Amino acid sequence: MAVYLAFVAHRDDEINIAGTLARLADDGHETHVACITNGSRGGLFDKSEDERKVIAHSEFHASCEVIGCTPHWLDINEHDFPKPDAQQVARERIFRILCEVNPNCLILHPGPPLQQFDYHEHHWLASSLPYAVSYSASNPNYATPLGLKPMDGIPVVYHMCSIGTPVVPNRYVDISNYLDRKLDAAACYESQLAFLEKQHKAKFIELHRAQSVVFGSYCGADAAEGFCTSPAWNRLVAEGTLPE
Repeated sequence: MAVYLAFVAHRDDEINIAGTLARLADDGHETHVACITNGSRGGLFDKSEDERKVIAHSEFHASCEVIGCTPHWLDINEHDFPKPDAQQVARERIFRILCEVNPNCLILHPGPPLQQFDYHEHHWLASSLPYAVSYSASNPNYATPLGLKPMDGIPVVYHMCSIGTPVVPNRYVDISNYLDRKLDAAACYESQLAFLEKQHKAKFIELHRAQSVVFGSYCGADAAEGFCTSPAWNRLVAEGTLPE
């Protein structure tokens, strides 16, 4: 069985791939989600920064429990993430998680070398940093001095198709039997639902339902999630046959 590790910028970003992760977990694969930022600026205007972080952490773990995946919390302040010092800390934590989890496959936001548009700066960073670090994490000369076991190899990469991102998928996963579970995971983000509707005119749960149904219509399923393969060297899987 394979080991899948998704890196997301914010808690709730994993809902883009919740159906796929749930299906993989039920099929016996090992699934992990690493959330890089900690909700320090994510809505909840009437709460203190520390209170926002606690709520974000709790909701993320609740979502991962519904999905059936192992959560990892990198605890980088949202407002610091674009700064070089915070990115260096994030790189070190990403490196450690990669070595500890030893994934066969990474699932990332759209980013290099896909060169597709993504609307959020944090998403770019949450894609590019794990992408880059996952090369060195397979090299013993980088891992061993830190007391870590290097990854067995360079993992393949799939880029998720996020809500609000006009990325055209070239892979689909049928989540017809997992749509309800995906939406149950989305409902764990009670603190975000009112914020997103007021701030972005976005009905979070309904948007995920709609996108899943639309992607399903592209591939003959009741509901699906979309992905793009990475076109870079060493990041693709050699398939034995063309898809049916």
